[in-house]
Order: sequence, then C-alpha cells, then structure tokens
Amino acid sequence: MTDVSIRRSRPGDGEACAHLWRELGALYSEMNPHTFQVPTAEGLAEWLDERMAFYQDSQELLSLVAEVDGVVIGTLTAVLHEPSETAVRQVQTDLGRRRLHIDNLGVAGSHRRAGVGSALMRAAEEWGRERGAEVVLLETEANNPMSVPFYEERMGFSAEVVVFRKEIGVLGE
Repeated sequence: MTDVSIRRSRPGDGEACAHLWRELGALYSEMNPHTFQVPTAEGLAEWLDERMAFYQDSQELLSLVAEVDGVVIGTLTAVLHEPSETAVRQVQTDLGRRRLHIDNLGVAGSHRRAGVGSALMRAAEEWGRERGAEVVLLETEANNPMSVPFYEERMGFSAEVVVFRKEIGVLGE
C-alpha cells in the first residue's frame, strides 16, 4: 500500500478536493449520466472549504482526506445518526441503533486499488465506533464495477437494500 496519511479535512483543502470531486463526477457521469454530473468548477473550492469548516466543528459529521506526500488523493464524508425515538414502533431494527452513514468516498484515479479507500473507510469506522455507532450504512450504484466489489469483498459489507428510481417529470413542463 502507498504510504497514506488520513486526517480530518480542514479549510484550505477545498482546492484539492474540488479537483478530485470533478474527477469523480466525470467518472461517475460516464457510468450513469442520468444520476451523475461533473460539478461546476466556479466556486466549488470555496463551497467545499465552507463545508469542511462546518464539519470540523461538529461531533456528528466527519470529513476526512487521504494524503500522499502532502497531496490530497482521497476524501470521505460521513454522518452519525442517533437511534430514532420511535424505533420500537418501526420494523427496521437499525433505526434503534446509532448508525454511521458514509455519504461519499472518492479516490483519485492514480491511487485507486492501492488501499487508500480502505484506509479512509477504516478511519471512518473507527471514528464511528468511538462514538457508539453499531452499524455502517452507505449507498452505491448497483452497476458500479469498482465500488460493489470493494464494499463487499474488501470491506465486508453486504447488500441489504435495493433502491428503486424512476423519473416522473415536473408538473407544468
């Protein structure tokens, strides 16, 4: 594995993360142009820096970066969800547990399959575990040839839910 360091993101990382975010947008929009796009570059770094500042001050939000030789080559964001107050009335048992939800994970193309995503995921899981999370949840595209094997084979996840999607248009169009 490449010598990777994982740390919490901070304001100032926005420029590097914006470059990576646009790279990921290009990759994913090639796979599925109906649900992905390349984010606009204008103001993206500043917006990401604002989000990183917000995440930095939160106990429920996590934003990590992976670096090699001081260069950001991966990102992960996650949120901690508390058990639902109505969990005993729900049919899904996870609603009664503290849950860590991985919102996104991305690794630069030049560093994929080198352990960077695994290192980011392990750091997020440890962060969640330290805060009492009992389960980790995430979504990925069912047809993604990189992420499905990564999560199932390398990270030990199992596919438990199928999310259906249908575009129905907007009234008045």
